[in-house]
Amino acid sequence: MVPPSVLVVASGPGTGTVLATGVSAAATELRVTHALTVGSAMGVLGTGAFDCVLIGVDSPDAATVDVVHEVRAGAAGAAVVLVVADDAEVTIELEGLADLVLTTHQISGDWLRTLRSTIRHAQVRTALRTAENSLSRLSGIVESVTDAVFTTTVEGTITTWNAGAHQLYGFGAAEVIGADIALLHPAGSDEPRRIIAMVRDGGTVGGLETIRRNRDGRTARVWMSVTPLRGIDGAIAGTVVVARDASDRLELEAELVRQTMHDALTGLPNRAYLTYRLSQALAEAKRRDRPVAVLLLDLDQFKTVDDVHGHLAGDRVLIEIADRLRDSARPTDLVARLGGDEFVVVCPDTDVDAAGRMAERLIAALGAPIPMERGRIQIGTSIGIAVSAMASSDPEGLLKQADAAMHEAKARGRARSEIFDPLLARRADDRRRLAGELREALTHGRLDVYYQPVVDLSTDRVVALEALARWNHPERGAVPPGTFVPLAEEHGFIAEVDRWVLARACQETADGRSSGELPRDVRVAVNLSARSLDDPGLVPMVSEVLRESGLPATALVLEITETALLQNREVARASLVGLRSIGAGVALDDFGTGYSSLSFLRELPVTGVKIDRSFVRDAVERTEDLAITEAIVRLAHGLGLETIAEGVETVEQRDLLRRLGCGSAQGFWWSAAVPMATLALALPGGRAAARIAQTREAGPARFGESPRQLRPPQRRLPEPALIGPNRTACCLRGGIDAGQAWLVVATPARRNTFARALGSLHTTAVMRGQLLELDAYDTMRKMTGPDGGLDPDRFDRVVGPMLQRLGATSADVGVHVELGPVNQPLLSTQVSTDLRRRLQALSPISLEYGDHAGDCSAHGPVPVQRLAVDGSTAS
Repeated sequence: MVPPSVLVVASGPGTGTVLATGVSAAATELRVTHALTVGSAMGVLGTGAFDCVLIGVDSPDAATVDVVHEVRAGAAGAAVVLVVADDAEVTIELEGLADLVLTTHQISGDWLRTLRSTIRHAQVRTALRTAENSLSRLSGIVESVTDAVFTTTVEGTITTWNAGAHQLYGFGAAEVIGADIALLHPAGSDEPRRIIAMVRDGGTVGGLETIRRNRDGRTARVWMSVTPLRGIDGAIAGTVVVARDASDRLELEAELVRQTMHDALTGLPNRAYLTYRLSQALAEAKRRDRPVAVLLLDLDQFKTVDDVHGHLAGDRVLIEIADRLRDSARPTDLVARLGGDEFVVVCPDTDVDAAGRMAERLIAALGAPIPMERGRIQIGTSIGIAVSAMASSDPEGLLKQADAAMHEAKARGRARSEIFDPLLARRADDRRRLAGELREALTHGRLDVYYQPVVDLSTDRVVALEALARWNHPERGAVPPGTFVPLAEEHGFIAEVDRWVLARACQETADGRSSGELPRDVRVAVNLSARSLDDPGLVPMVSEVLRESGLPATALVLEITETALLQNREVARASLVGLRSIGAGVALDDFGTGYSSLSFLRELPVTGVKIDRSFVRDAVERTEDLAITEAIVRLAHGLGLETIAEGVETVEQRDLLRRLGCGSAQGFWWSAAVPMATLALALPGGRAAARIAQTREAGPARFGESPRQLRPPQRRLPEPALIGPNRTACCLRGGIDAGQAWLVVATPARRNTFARALGSLHTTAVMRGQLLELDAYDTMRKMTGPDGGLDPDRFDRVVGPMLQRLGATSADVGVHVELGPVNQPLLSTQVSTDLRRRLQALSPISLEYGDHAGDCSAHGPVPVQRLAVDGSTAS
């Protein structure tokens, strides 16, 4: 069957777009010609005949009537279909001129069936007009169509009746020919008289949707048109009626409404219908002065269901959740699905207390296990509650506030509910504002990259650096990565952050390697987010960054977490294979904290694992963590993978990892994450070593501007071997022997050096309370306030009690403090200054400061190097 030919005249931008989309979707079922203007359409009509002319008009007016008149005159009997905007008003005159009037939302679904019927109707009308003098030919045409076609006299007597009419009304031709048209109308209807009167005056009735009576007495909705039937003399001799069942179109419209307002998977109302019903509920609540509660539910860890069990299982879970919500809701409540794994329950006449109880019921109902073909799935939900009486009174505002409360519930542990209060709104606004500022900082290059060394445990040589993003906000100061990284993930630009950090890290590492600031074989590790790992363009992007920076691919390691791998396992696998193919390494970060690590090691092309700091921290004292750490090291060795331990802070942790055979490690024991410029000064083996040697000065390193000098001990110390790197230990020994008490604040390495030099005297002094020791980094961290300076209260809690204890032991208290290696960049240098002043001002303890070994009588006035690198506050 040849598709009908259609001329599309798009005179309105809105309807024109809809028409173009509709006919494009039906390209195989229509032969379409487009005309951009009415003038061009008239020219096209002059070149050939069309079955239908589709005219798109946004807002019909008087000019539209002229356009339709003109098109109909030149259309040579083609069906004229007018398409208008949904809210447009169409006059009766215009409805009479057009064969069919459709709104834009009707140009979808099975609209072609309506269009074809209209074309057939127009063809019938044309055939009737051209064959009015040939009754037999007219009868054949009429009988061939499925629409009901019959004629009447001007008085309303039925004169012809086709098979389509028999099908529609149930009356046979013998039953109705000669009968009055009123037979087909409900009793008492005045419609026949009005239609006949209109036709007598030369008018037509088009697109009339009305009620007609069937043979069995039931009524049916029909769509019909009535046109004049003229005799040989041209006078109106009767009417031609074409009618068809309107139920198909009504069903189509109902289906369109259902699809537009309901979720296809669960059958629940969608956001559009939810907003409409919530508006009604709020209006009614305002009239009755009653509250409306909105409960917004987000399923906990639903993404894992999709990733582990597949999308079909995820769909089954969503359907089950929808059913449980329906069962738990009251008849007056509305349950809707916003999208994804978010649902909303609207509860009229519900105050805060009742909403809280409702939330508890929903959490219990949704938390019950869901049976599946292979076992059961248990999933929780977090619920945010907003009540109109205490929150917003418009639908969008109430949903927004419920969403803020839901996120607070997730932040506080999931599987719980939270009620909205204004503080949550301020937090949400603050997060949105901070996200915008973060994006702006990224755009203008105002982020930074710090590097933490990774040390080979067998050689103590730096073999790699981990690149970490840092953000110093102009007003808020240092914003922790734990704050801004989730913001970038939440707002969808974490992949941009990843690329920026990757480019910066590769460039700085390549520059450091070529200039000698860094070891020639040092590698750099960069973290990748789940969003970056899911990007099919990841491998080309990494290749481009490496090419632009000049860094060899073998010097780059991409670190990924198990959580990122779970997002989209197949895409992640493809990305990892691609990264390995260009020579980059892949390390599995936070290893041991997930539930599928072993399968990842077997299935994915990783080159190393990073032992999570949670195991390293307690491995020295907890046998469970020791066993896990040892098992990870052995497993990695068996698979030929590198092992990197995170979070090493003490010498005991370092030595334990060495004994276990761990390859390398990183942590504050060696260095915090620092800028590249600071890092280069601390790394051995490059130009940095020479520069450090140049900056060291002979002579005293004073603690404070006007320190009181420690009285040197009156006896000569018997250990000349201590002269050199242990001269401060010599002062400690002399002071302790003379009855002084000492507070030492230094790094673990320095404290160990002192302990070895003092030997048994160290243990004796500690037992007597003459010697107390603090970790330099830990002390700085504990005493730093929000403004970056010393917090007096924290000082009193950390240092104060120790000085009090020392003062009770001896009248003379010496203090040795090394802060230079740890006060940059994570902690403010202001803390060092404040700490010195605080110690000097402390009373009644008399503080005496030993500057260095050159003041000891055992050494004499010998110039010596200071104990720490330039910038230290060693005393």
